[in-house]
Amino acid sequence: MATHAKSSKVSLTKERRQETWHNLTSEQQAVLKQHIRYQHTSLFVDQNLIGHGSTWQFVAYNYNDNYDANTGPQLYCDCGRRLKHQYVLQNQDGTLIKLGITHFADHIGIPEAVMRQLQTKIHHLDFGLDELLQRIRRHAGLNSEMRQWFIDNHTAYPDLPVDAIDFVAHSLPLEKDVQAEIVRQYKKATYTPKPRQPRRKKPKLNKAAWQELFRDI
Repeated sequence: MATHAKSSKVSLTKERRQETWHNLTSEQQAVLKQHIRYQHTSLFVDQNLIGHGSTWQFVAYNYNDNYDANTGPQLYCDCGRRLKHQYVLQNQDGTLIKLGITHFADHIGIPEAVMRQLQTKIHHLDFGLDELLQRIRRHAGLNSEMRQWFIDNHTAYPDLPVDAIDFVAHSLPLEKDVQAEIVRQYKKATYTPKPRQPRRKKPKLNKAAWQELFRDI
């Protein structure tokens, strides 16, 4: 019987996701919301996804952090459906429309193939968020020395994600590859080679010592 490789994707239950989220400080929640907003905004400004012929432009993304709890303020599609991810688009007449990803094809005529592509990418982002929350649960962030080093030296590493400093400053773990790169740079920058100890030569035995060594043989 063939075996299938176990998926490496992390998917938290809504209870664990809600518990982890509410255990964060308000500042940490704000950093994560900004991270989520940046990811989804970057996805929609990609003209290959929306299409050059579309009369609608992406203008805003909103994340419903009360979605799993189903309490408190909520976000909705214009059709009335409660949403986790709300996308706001505007046409040439200035009309705004608020949608969930599954209603794009119905409301504004985006081809189904493009919609499926968007759904796949959004699911990938959701899995990434769950993995990040799981790392938060496991306290998988940098230690205090590495955090302070990166806060002091982050401008020397412009190729890292722009929000890496916000994550580190608020004691949040980064994506694995990003955090591994910071650890590598920290070790490289703080490495101090141990001073080489001079090799001690063994003293040569004189004639009297040799005679004493073999005296009882």
